[in-house]
Amino acid sequence: MPLEALHIQSVRCIETLELKTDHQWNWLIGANGAGKSSVLEAIHLLGTGQTWRHGFRHVQREGDDAYLVSAQLPDHFLALRRRGEEREIRYDGEPLASAWLLLDILPLQSLHDDNSHFVSGTAEDRRRVLDWGIYYADRYYGTVFRQYRRALQQRNAWLKSDHGRQPWDDGVIVAGEDIQQRRQAHLAAVQPEVVTLWERWSGSLTGLSLHLHSGWKEGMALGDCLLRDHEQDREAGYTHSGPHRANLAFRIRSKPAPDILSRGQLRVLGLAYRLAQVKILKRAGLPLPTILIDDFAAELDASARDWWVNELDLLGVQIFAAVTSARQIPATVGGSHFCLAAGQLEKETAS
Repeated sequence: MPLEALHIQSVRCIETLELKTDHQWNWLIGANGAGKSSVLEAIHLLGTGQTWRHGFRHVQREGDDAYLVSAQLPDHFLALRRRGEEREIRYDGEPLASAWLLLDILPLQSLHDDNSHFVSGTAEDRRRVLDWGIYYADRYYGTVFRQYRRALQQRNAWLKSDHGRQPWDDGVIVAGEDIQQRRQAHLAAVQPEVVTLWERWSGSLTGLSLHLHSGWKEGMALGDCLLRDHEQDREAGYTHSGPHRANLAFRIRSKPAPDILSRGQLRVLGLAYRLAQVKILKRAGLPLPTILIDDFAAELDASARDWWVNELDLLGVQIFAAVTSARQIPATVGGSHFCLAAGQLEKETAS
């Protein structure tokens, strides 16, 4: 659901900011510290209830004790206010009981410094990106995922205790194997799209393939792995096998992509995967996310930027992208340009 207007108050360096947004391209232009990332982070807060920065729970402007982000959506109004540990979320004036509901009200795909290199990052980074796509393509996935997480937390708590019967294996097994099946099905749909997008870029290499490791020993059922690991799990106090240990691997000609590709190529490969996720949603007629892009031009040459812009144009989604200079914006792109300095809007143009 695209944003029609955005209001930000007391987020990072922003005191008060109002933006009337374009239905597709919204360029945030300014030097480092101008407030570009703060605008993107504010939208992320509104769509998820949390910041994308690790270890930063309180994002209000220095000297202020609360922040507010609100947006006009087509026929709806969404607002989030936080003061200390108290958070209030309202949708059309009515309170929302859980931030989980925001994921469906304002779907977002966020590309920022913490996840731009997920292909060569940790297995957890890749799982998070994988699960984002499945959540929006498979509407029951969120329920299964929460069931698994609850069962896993209970099992880990039991492992740390000194007595009692093991009651949580069944829940871990049923939900865990369901997650693996849904991940495999999703990856089978996404992989050909990733390969096509990747090979449309002039700097790509042939032979791309994706592989999903379940998180437990290949050829064994999850239940058998839990039995095998029982003593090891009790000693460590946590569960070693399960989809929480899964890994998505990117390979070029059967070799790990990080061993073959440059940083720029790795970023484009990651972008191809994220674009493919949105293409799957569009093909299925599902709601498309607003895409947030921090440091749009980082590690990308002119041909890569042109490729990315062309692919995003084909998707027809709303985009908020941060650049340090208007020269980094491909000449073929229209939309709104918001020039920022010290958290304030200095100039706004539309093309």
